[in-house]
Amino acid sequence: MHLVYFDESGNSGAGLADTAQPVFVLCALLVPEAQWMALERDLQSVVEAAFQSPRPDDFEIHANELANPRGFFRAFPIAHRLKFRDSLFEVARQHSLRVIYRAIEKKRFQKWVASSLGAGVSLNPHIAAFPLVARVVNDHLRSLPGQPLGIIISDENQEVVRDIEKSIRLLRGIEGRLQLSQIVEKGFFIESHKSLPLQLCDLCAYAARKAEEHRLGFALKPLDATWASMVEPLVFRGDEQFQDVIAWMIEQQKKERPGAFASGSKRSNPL
Repeated sequence: MHLVYFDESGNSGAGLADTAQPVFVLCALLVPEAQWMALERDLQSVVEAAFQSPRPDDFEIHANELANPRGFFRAFPIAHRLKFRDSLFEVARQHSLRVIYRAIEKKRFQKWVASSLGAGVSLNPHIAAFPLVARVVNDHLRSLPGQPLGIIISDENQEVVRDIEKSIRLLRGIEGRLQLSQIVEKGFFIESHKSLPLQLCDLCAYAARKAEEHRLGFALKPLDATWASMVEPLVFRGDEQFQDVIAWMIEQQKKERPGAFASGSKRSNPL
């Protein structure tokens, strides 16, 4: 069994005109069941070494707060925060964890939604990214010795809970290469402060977003530029079955939005 943690970065919901966050990233962090306890122990040791007890009751690792400190983290200089970040990523590398993510450039996605789903239709990019990431997660699990199963654990995001649970259910039930054959049960949504691996996934998602913003030519602040290379050693890149997944997603949207579907191009690349 693998615990598959999902988190996002650059979330602005269906509002896609946020110039401060031009890219959305959905990230999955795969943790083998046998390593979970040791991973949690090692992450806790890093936290304790950097920020000794007692810590605030609401202490939580957030990439945004390490990069743009507020609250508790404002009391610590940048060098201390970066050393803490680097130690967390080092733990991930030591445990040979794998990261799978999909980046969506929001303006491009917005144009595709309008042309393919209809003017005035809004769609959270999380909904589009999820089946693409889940497809690679599933194939990666199938490629491992013993073909382990996976259980999805996501940061609690009420905007997309219903849609993601529905996607999991539908993709588990269909036949063919889009089937999530390795995913068990339903998706589980938890508050991120209760899970150190989920907080690590938040850091991975932020680093992946900065890497993608750099790749797409967006200007990065000097501090953000230091994040861009952090996640690459962990990344697994597989076949998203892109065209098949997009066709499936469009079909689901047609069912949910009868009469609103545009007659424009349905084969354009939205992502």
